[in-house]
Amino acid sequence: MAKDVFDLLPCKLRMLLRFLSLAFFLFPAAAMVHAEGAMAPTNELHTAAAVRSLTVEEAQKHLPVRLRGVVTFYEENFFSRFIQDATAGIYLSGSGVPAEHLVPGQFVEVIGTTEAGEFAPIVVPQNIRVIGAQQLPVAKPVTDEQLASGIEDSQFIEITGVVRSVQQLQDISRLNMVKIATASGSLIVYASQLPKTKAADIVDCTLRVRGVCSTKFNRRRQLFAVRLMVPRAQDLIMEREAPENPFAVPTRPVASLLQFNPKESYDHRVKIVGTVTCFDPGRLLVLQSGDQGVEVETRSVEPLALGDSVEALGFVSHGDYTPIFQDAIYHQVSSGKPIAPVPVNPDIILRGTNDCELVQISAKLLDRAVQGTEKYLVLQENGFIFHAYLSQPADRDVFSHLENRSRVAVTGVCRIDPGEWLAGDEWRARAFRIELRSIDDVTVLESPSWWTLPRVLQVAAAVSIAALVAFGWVVVLRRQVAERTFQLEAQNEKRERAERQNLLEQERTRVAQDLHDELGATLTEVSMLGTLARTPALPLADRERYLEKLTSTSRAVVSTLDEIVWAINPKYDTVASLASYYSLFAQRFLNLASIGCRLQVAETFPLIALDSRLRHSAFLAFKEALNNAVRHSGASQILINLEVAERKLKVAVIDDGRGFVVAESQTGCDGITGMKERMAKLRGGFEINSTCGVGTTVKFWLPLEETLL
Repeated sequence: MAKDVFDLLPCKLRMLLRFLSLAFFLFPAAAMVHAEGAMAPTNELHTAAAVRSLTVEEAQKHLPVRLRGVVTFYEENFFSRFIQDATAGIYLSGSGVPAEHLVPGQFVEVIGTTEAGEFAPIVVPQNIRVIGAQQLPVAKPVTDEQLASGIEDSQFIEITGVVRSVQQLQDISRLNMVKIATASGSLIVYASQLPKTKAADIVDCTLRVRGVCSTKFNRRRQLFAVRLMVPRAQDLIMEREAPENPFAVPTRPVASLLQFNPKESYDHRVKIVGTVTCFDPGRLLVLQSGDQGVEVETRSVEPLALGDSVEALGFVSHGDYTPIFQDAIYHQVSSGKPIAPVPVNPDIILRGTNDCELVQISAKLLDRAVQGTEKYLVLQENGFIFHAYLSQPADRDVFSHLENRSRVAVTGVCRIDPGEWLAGDEWRARAFRIELRSIDDVTVLESPSWWTLPRVLQVAAAVSIAALVAFGWVVVLRRQVAERTFQLEAQNEKRERAERQNLLEQERTRVAQDLHDELGATLTEVSMLGTLARTPALPLADRERYLEKLTSTSRAVVSTLDEIVWAINPKYDTVASLASYYSLFAQRFLNLASIGCRLQVAETFPLIALDSRLRHSAFLAFKEALNNAVRHSGASQILINLEVAERKLKVAVIDDGRGFVVAESQTGCDGITGMKERMAKLRGGFEINSTCGVGTTVKFWLPLEETLL
């Protein structure tokens, strides 16, 4: 009947009633949708995996995050705060964390925003609420390769290794730093508790570790190390305990370390016995047994003396050439006399049988230098240059009493640089150095010839005679020439002042020309490279390439400036100084090119003056000859010969490279033409000889004036 009444109403009234009825039902729903949209922010992330999947640009937009997960590691003093949900683990920054200390196993809700982080995306908390407790996630077994890739950052993982060392950090975190050796590398583990009361009791045990993967990275967001943060004591599981008495294991001969034996491995500690040949407490110990030495890396500071017999327990690792003992402990067995060094020469050492052995070698002292906290001697014997190092306090010059060009005998531990190793008797090491124990390891065999007592007496006698003659001449002629002397002095002073000013202007002009010619274009290139490297529109790879080129070009500018400074410094206006600079420059230049350098330098040179123009021009020719040999010869070794003969300075650069036909290579060879023209301007000479497959010899000579110093 109601329907019949509705049908009797006018058409417009019926339509109005239908509209009001529909609005009555739809309005609450629309209001509800609007309210829910206002309460829930758009793009809110609810899983750790969603945050980790963001790009750097997306994470920097501070997207809203609401996560629920379990705390896997929390140590505010170590800046380590991690949670993990069902999808992944994530790092929390320091802002917004609660004042109280969170504990692993707490189930928390984190409200915050995203941030790019310094390696992977992170969460910046605005509020953290503890909901309850929850079991830590099941640790994921991983490999060294997975850790090295960085993909396990912030994840709760598991890995097994052998404990190499344990050390308690002295900072406020008081964590234990455990170094373990894994299947193909090593890993640092941080834990507040250990499975044993004494840290030494877990060294050499096989340990299964569960913890959070924490990464270390550089300023370019690039991974360079991984560490493991262990939340609980039960996350360190000893699968194989260490021996109760570590030194009870059998003794291994030093010479047998890392020799082939199909039945032995070096996963665990090995014991050796040897005699102390070098000892630096807390850092280095060198033991020798027979003719075989071994470097022992240790933090122990128990005092030892040279000649003591020592038992050492450590892990065998590969050194640069011979095995090394790492993370070692030791104790003294008995005292004894120091081992006598083995007399050697460069040829014997380069055969590779004396590495880590106590040796003695005699050589000529070329120079003294400092590298960091180490002072070293530059020595030469049989045309081969090597260094002898000594670690001493920075404020002491322990080599101050040694004079250049003296002959010395140095005793120390021999360390070789094998370079490129090849099988066969013909192989030779690339270089070697001598590690000195104290200044007493350097003995002066022969002082430089110039500073002998007879020479000093002769000079003193000559000066005395000259002084007496001059005094007599002054007394006799004083009255006669007093007035004329005054006039001449005034004239001479005026003329000398003008000459000095003229020479100064000439030298300034020459130096300005050198700076313009040699540095102008290079500095322009530096400016252009710097501009390109700062151009945001260029790809990152191109900008990094420009930065690398900028670095190498800057080094070239520094080297060129050093050469110009050397050329104008009157301190080096002698043939001997020129020969010394040529030798050191060639050694450094060829070492950077990985080419062997041999020097044949005369023992003494006449004290003849060379002005800066001659020295600089001759050096540019010498530098061009070296540069041509490095760039074009393919040589493995270059011989530098320096001598003075027939009133000429003679220089030869001889390589063992591929050679070339000189007659066919004149056209277009600007370097050869430039050297020839340069020497012609100096009234010198130039000659080049080359044989294909044998090598090339470049000779040039410079006439010397009889202007003795």
